[in-house]
Amino acid sequence: MSFDELSEFVWFAETGAGWTKTHVHSPLLGIYKDTAIYLLYNGILKDRGDLGGNVLNARTLAALPAYAGKRVIFGARNRFDRSKLTRLGIEFRQLP
Repeated sequence: MSFDELSEFVWFAETGAGWTKTHVHSPLLGIYKDTAIYLLYNGILKDRGDLGGNVLNARTLAALPAYAGKRVIFGARNRFDRSKLTRLGIEFRQLP
């Protein structure tokens, strides 16, 4: 599945709205109702971190475009515990 195809799926799954952007090539898909939605995808962060950048860890988090509010991050795995995610204002959603 391409980044654009997966972005469309993730955006719809999180917002219920249609995806209108293509070829964004940024892990930040957009802001919806004051929530930033990110997709960690192999290669999109120039392969920083575990398995090409699709695992949420300290390196991939530091490489994400900043957002001061709530963040929802989709990825293959997460290296943070629940309390740290809460402190950071992050909800992690695992993709198969």
